[in-house]
Amino acid sequence: MNLHVVTAFGRVHLLETLIEHYEPMNIIWHPVIFDNETQDIKWPSKSWVQPYVIPFDEGVTNFIDIGYHKKNAFIQSGLVVDDDYYCILDDDDMVEEGVFEKIKTMGDDAIFISLKRGDNIPDNVSPIRRYPTNTLVATPDNVVLGSISQQQYIVKGHIFKQIRLDVNDHYSDGKSAIWIKDHYPVRYEPDLYALFNYFEPGRWDKKPKKFSFGCNINDVYRFNTVLRKSDLPGELHYYINPESATIGLNKLLDKIEKDGATIGVLLHQDMYIRQGWLEKVEQQLLVLPEDWIVAGIIGKDMQGRLCGKLHDMRIVDVINTGDIHTFPQAASCFDECCIIVNMKSGFRFDESLDGFDLYGTLCCLQAWEMGGTSWIIDAFAEHYCMRPFSWFPDDDFKARYKKLYARYAEKFTAPDSTVFVSKPKN
Repeated sequence: MNLHVVTAFGRVHLLETLIEHYEPMNIIWHPVIFDNETQDIKWPSKSWVQPYVIPFDEGVTNFIDIGYHKKNAFIQSGLVVDDDYYCILDDDDMVEEGVFEKIKTMGDDAIFISLKRGDNIPDNVSPIRRYPTNTLVATPDNVVLGSISQQQYIVKGHIFKQIRLDVNDHYSDGKSAIWIKDHYPVRYEPDLYALFNYFEPGRWDKKPKKFSFGCNINDVYRFNTVLRKSDLPGELHYYINPESATIGLNKLLDKIEKDGATIGVLLHQDMYIRQGWLEKVEQQLLVLPEDWIVAGIIGKDMQGRLCGKLHDMRIVDVINTGDIHTFPQAASCFDECCIIVNMKSGFRFDESLDGFDLYGTLCCLQAWEMGGTSWIIDAFAEHYCMRPFSWFPDDDFKARYKKLYARYAEKFTAPDSTVFVSKPKN
């Protein structure tokens, strides 16, 4: 059994690149061109490269019309073998290594694979082709317009012969996938991937991530029903039941660093982040001085006054100190519900602080000790806090505070905490 790749060919400069990628895959490649395009192409003497030349000239009109026209010409007039597999990939598409070899062992008449769409949307593409970067997963529910594409279906020749692509319809490739599902049994392979526009400049350039997120967990249900419902892009790292807050947070920061992110956001499991929050954080961080190391959204200013914007969902009133503060505001301590770390600083928590309190104070003190700064930014969020109002600092809390006091009070100032009542000025 052979597997054929049919390509509406036009990017002559990619000829050698495509040959290099396809040659190890043991396929037959059919680049489809008009007769007037052949003059500029020197085809290699390789039996598996079998160009299909449409025997007349055609002026270029637009990408969709020409591409679909070429594919239709091959389907209608090319030599299509009933029991061989056929796949349509444009001249800037590709598949991951091993995909075609696995397909050829299956024997099903119609197979749908998943489609990865790159890491970025290139700046120079037309608006109609600014496809998102999410993966289109091969599942029956995703065989709908907008969630399926022609790169995803691989069918036997007897089915391939019946496909017709409407040259005037931008969604014709998706409609052909829907037609296949409606008429034939389909095997879904979500873990095999085609690579959309793989050779398009800019789409697959891996740019450094700006943000990555982490959370210590002691209540998985709370984590899943609050923080996991938030609007946070990308992967949310978590660490279940750490020995102490500082140990768990450092493990999370190690994962965030491995991500290549420049900003680490450490959140409580009961924080809820709405759409638009990250953009506001980004805007605020842009105006911080270069020496910033840590930031938070609620804490105390350098005079010991409560500072920030937050809704503690145990109460009706929203905390908002915008009447006395401009933001960003220099911070003496944070509430630990949200701590933002400048990953370029190499910051890690001092793990000699055990337990699960006062690390929002510790990180500000450490930032100063490192010669940097700490800030409260304007980034309102909601905290579905689980700590009861009856909570009161116990002996362990007091012992940890005394250690921080002994270490830092003489060098900086008496360590502050949001646990303590705010100064009367507020």
